[in-house]
Amino acid sequence: MFDIKDKKYKSGFGAILTYIASVLSFAGIVMMIVASSISKAYAFYSLTLMLILAVAGMLLVVLASYLPLKKGNFDLYSTLSILIAIVLFMMDIRYMINERILLISGLFTYNAGSTIGWKIFYATIASIACFLLSIFSLIVASFTRAVKEDKLKVH
Repeated sequence: MFDIKDKKYKSGFGAILTYIASVLSFAGIVMMIVASSISKAYAFYSLTLMLILAVAGMLLVVLASYLPLKKGNFDLYSTLSILIAIVLFMMDIRYMINERILLISGLFTYNAGSTIGWKIFYATIASIACFLLSIFSLIVASFTRAVKEDKLKVH
């Protein structure tokens, strides 16, 4: 139906948003690794699972940016891959908040002078923000056209 080599089909606004979402998800993965490796005492216990979920979500976002060029706008497979990627990113956010909740409560109550704790907190917030922005751009991209289609000429 659509081919990448065909010059009359170009990436639309939805494809640009999925490219942005893939870059943001990669930045979220990097910040998640940074947040886990700042201090050995505050490393994520489920970092391997979180990395598997995040990388799978990022690969699904890349797939969602490629499929409309082959199948056209609003196809089932790209919509499902966007939906599953959003679920995987939300699971990552849940794991990060779940493992950092005691650190956060300690920072805001009795241990406000812990500079390492604040660095870990800021890195975790940066990772969560990257994943949330990626989710937001995926939601907006799912309602926009990923491929610019030229108007058909009727003879």
